[in-house]
Amino acid sequence: MRYKEILSEISSSLALSAMELIQIAAKSPYTYKVYSIDKKTGGERTIAQPARETKFLQRELIGKLFNELPVHEAATAYRDGSSIKKNAWAHKDNRYLSKFDFKNFFESITEGDLELHFKKHFGEQEFSTNFIRFISRVSCYYNPPQGLTLSIGAPTSPLLSNSVMYEFDCLIFDWCNERGLTYTRYADDLTFSSSTKGQAFEIEGFIEGVLAKIEYPRLSINNKKTLHVSMSGKRRVTGLIISNDGKVSLGRDRKRLISAMIHRYATGSLTGDELSRLQGLLGFAEDVEPLFCSKMRAKYGIKVISEIFQFRKLKNN
Repeated sequence: MRYKEILSEISSSLALSAMELIQIAAKSPYTYKVYSIDKKTGGERTIAQPARETKFLQRELIGKLFNELPVHEAATAYRDGSSIKKNAWAHKDNRYLSKFDFKNFFESITEGDLELHFKKHFGEQEFSTNFIRFISRVSCYYNPPQGLTLSIGAPTSPLLSNSVMYEFDCLIFDWCNERGLTYTRYADDLTFSSSTKGQAFEIEGFIEGVLAKIEYPRLSINNKKTLHVSMSGKRRVTGLIISNDGKVSLGRDRKRLISAMIHRYATGSLTGDELSRLQGLLGFAEDVEPLFCSKMRAKYGIKVISEIFQFRKLKNN
């Protein structure tokens, strides 16, 4: 059976016996480092990072197995070639925008959901029940009172969360396609757009129906974040602004922030942590709106902008 070959390959790669791998899996959900970081919008986000040996094992599973799992084209996060720019770009030509958000997305995906998903897409002829339990368990952390769930911080969580949503994405995408709606999902952020007035009010009911219909996972919408907006309002998708002329922009506030930080860097008043943030913002701006970076070069000088990017490269090396 194929799972024996996979276990053998992983054992060889990690220089561990099959019994040692099983022991790692048995204790792995309880060896996560759990901490909180502040959200930009307020509140805290829980991060749970697996112990080193669990992380190694998870990365082996990604390369040798999990990359075979299906991911729908509407999923625009955690994939090669995907980005928040691509997610926003899909909606730039439509007049009306609707946004929805799931509550506690990663932590709502349980060990049981993974087992069902693996059985469906790997099959029990090639993969024994014990092996499916093994790969499900090693992908989760102990998160009371929910039990074993995915976490923000584990290498496997992005890919597995995308794939577990495959059936949901298929049903939503097909329904939207029949109605001329554009649908994308960036992790727990669902975005719908259309040029036909009035369609927005059909969407939420259909989402609720699909969530009740699918076997897994059990998710619910965070109604506080539901938003419907037209061209008369600010159309923001995953942090980017869609202008009325169909362009995707960083937005005025973010541009002002970047410009002000560059000025502080040029005058020598930017701290080390702030410089790291500026490096990230500039790299992001270069990808999303390169014309803005050209304007910054013209305003502050090519040398200043080059120094910022070069410092980042030296730091990473």
